[in-house]
Amino acid sequence: MLDGTLLFCNTTACNAPYSDSGGTNFMPGGTDAQCINGVSSGAFVVCAGNDGPGVAHDAFASSGFTGGALLLFTITYKVMASGTTNVVLGPDLAHPESTTGTTNHLFDTSGLDITADETGGSYGSAAPTLISVVTGTDGNLYWSPFTGSWNNWQPLNGQSSSPPSLCQSGPSSTELVVRGTDNGIYHKTFSGGTFSATWDRNPTGVTIDQPVCAVIGTALYIVVRGATNEIWFTTFDLSAHTWAASWTDLLGFSSSAPALAATSSASRLDLVVRGVDNQIYHKAFTSGAWAAAWDTSNRLPVPDKTIGTPAIVSDGTTLHVVVIGTEANLWYATRSFAGVWSTYTSLAGSTPVTPTLVVDSTGALHLVVQGQDRAVYSKAKPSGGAWDVAWTSAGGQTAGTPAAVVLGSTVHMVARGFDSRLWYNILSGATWSGWTSMNGAAIIAPGLSPP
Repeated sequence: MLDGTLLFCNTTACNAPYSDSGGTNFMPGGTDAQCINGVSSGAFVVCAGNDGPGVAHDAFASSGFTGGALLLFTITYKVMASGTTNVVLGPDLAHPESTTGTTNHLFDTSGLDITADETGGSYGSAAPTLISVVTGTDGNLYWSPFTGSWNNWQPLNGQSSSPPSLCQSGPSSTELVVRGTDNGIYHKTFSGGTFSATWDRNPTGVTIDQPVCAVIGTALYIVVRGATNEIWFTTFDLSAHTWAASWTDLLGFSSSAPALAATSSASRLDLVVRGVDNQIYHKAFTSGAWAAAWDTSNRLPVPDKTIGTPAIVSDGTTLHVVVIGTEANLWYATRSFAGVWSTYTSLAGSTPVTPTLVVDSTGALHLVVQGQDRAVYSKAKPSGGAWDVAWTSAGGQTAGTPAAVVLGSTVHMVARGFDSRLWYNILSGATWSGWTSMNGAAIIAPGLSPP
């Protein structure tokens, strides 16, 4: 791992892989603008080209500058994987005849010249900010890292008949849990820029649906829908690399895959399922044990019902729940950690597939769904506020549940197109960036996670 500060000299524009939120400018006068992780700030907009997550782009304009060494900006960075990443340096102000940069230098904090190359250089590989896992059209599992753009798909040497589940376990590690073609439960860890070579198969468990997972500390918690629709729970010790000795029967049944949310600060899990009667049931895991009984949001005389897997997320104090009603309409409710359910409120929209619900760094909720017209739509609810009245459309023609995660306050989404090809989109504020091909295809819904 390399950890230090980069000083860029004699440039009018610099792009470098960027993993920290810092980056201090030292401007001797003139006009400065930045594009940090795809977000523009400063006197003028510079976001373009390869700008995006993992990239810091600084531009500087000055009148009367005729040459000499100019310290444009500093960046604190961490290199967390092997390989190389290009450092692109702009034209040198001391040599205006150059359009590609001349005698550009990259220095470390001791003033040592790391590279002196007319077109820049390289200093290692930035860690990916996202990873995606899919079942390809050949039935095999593949993964791809995002380092400013999506890289080649790499085989995971396994197969799955259900969507993958990805659960972040650290600043640069993620756990993958899948249902094998033999209905067994399999696990791999992403760490150090790649996945572990072999699968950890649970010795006894089986599932007929997508397993769900969550991480608290060094424990990976897994809940599955068993062969008879009964809900079961087990753990995998990420330190000892061992499965729990047995499964715990949670004494409930479901017609769909379960939904699991973790609150690490409270060492708490919340599980919400669609019962075989289509009612919505909840069970919490606190103080190292599951609640003895299920509770429900059910109201009378008209019961609360759903026809699919609920979408849930915890903001640290409250569980937020979105369900598909019996007429495919979307409904929202909350459940306090003290056990109080709110009533369901209509979100004035509908979907034929499981919705995706995430919470950002400000506590705002973001709901991403496939509409009845197959386009992708989103709606947001700021912390303490109300849901947007209107939906924001990302367009497209998609098939199945879109995968979405939040980095900071930006929503990143991967969706499977109607033609099975994989596409990537970013929601900043109320604006989608547009669809970018990931040069791959899948036969079921993709998985997406920060590493």
